[in-house]
Amino acid sequence: MREIASRQLRNHTRAVLDSLEHDDPIVITVHGRPVARLTNYSGRGRWIPRRRFLSEILAHQADPGLAEDLAQLADEMTDDLPWK
Repeated sequence: MREIASRQLRNHTRAVLDSLEHDDPIVITVHGRPVARLTNYSGRGRWIPRRRFLSEILAHQADPGLAEDLAQLADEMTDDLPWK
């Protein structure tokens, strides 16, 4: 992670913000001591790369037994249930 001094951030704010668009987060330092981390704002985009989508989905899986339960129920029909 790149570090910059608070003075550099103050004097070159636009350039620092522009660099965040494609770079990793930046650590802001005061007298050489890290005090903050500045990251880009990704917001909620309409499309995300497949790799990112899969990693986020796999990290937040539902009950691991759900897929097995659904597979067991897949052959059952609901035609005999009373519908109104």
